[in-house]
Amino acid sequence: MNGEEVTDEHLISAYVAGDERAFDELVRRYQRRVFGICLRYFRNPVDAEDAAQEVFVTLMRRAETFAGNARFSTWLYRVSVNMCSDLARRRARRPRTVALPDDADVPAEDSALAGRELDADLMAALRSLDIDQRRAVVWHDLYGLPYAEIAEREGVAVGTVKSRVFRGHARLAERLAERREPSHADRPPTG
Repeated sequence: MNGEEVTDEHLISAYVAGDERAFDELVRRYQRRVFGICLRYFRNPVDAEDAAQEVFVTLMRRAETFAGNARFSTWLYRVSVNMCSDLARRRARRPRTVALPDDADVPAEDSALAGRELDADLMAALRSLDIDQRRAVVWHDLYGLPYAEIAEREGVAVGTVKSRVFRGHARLAERLAERREPSHADRPPTG
């Protein structure tokens, strides 16, 4: 590195070998280009900035996967486009609100529930669940989030989320069965 321009490929190799300054140089070289790719994709500077940061985090974690079969810039472009696509897909699956507040009922007016006809019994049964079970069931069943994503949001293990969903379903079934059993006054006389 005697005054000659160091190639991107040398920098990525140096970073994989442990040279943190090499990574900083790659970020310096490509931050505007990556941001531009993300901005074209999202058309929103805030979302583009978030995506660009994710691209560099991914680069940091996956630098050793750069095989050198193409130019580094081509590989980084592909990583950027894939990250934008992944983020857009994840956001499309997520509710408009980040999370249900700890003390909230499942809101009927929530954008993810709009257009869904949940009967009063189901809404009451959902409200009867403890907040952890309710969030897990709502995110899994109504929002369609996978267990791993719910676990990440909640900061718990995937097995914990599966257990919450399973127990939530069991409690919902009990509550719905109780609510739908006819009372003694509603039963026709026998005999």
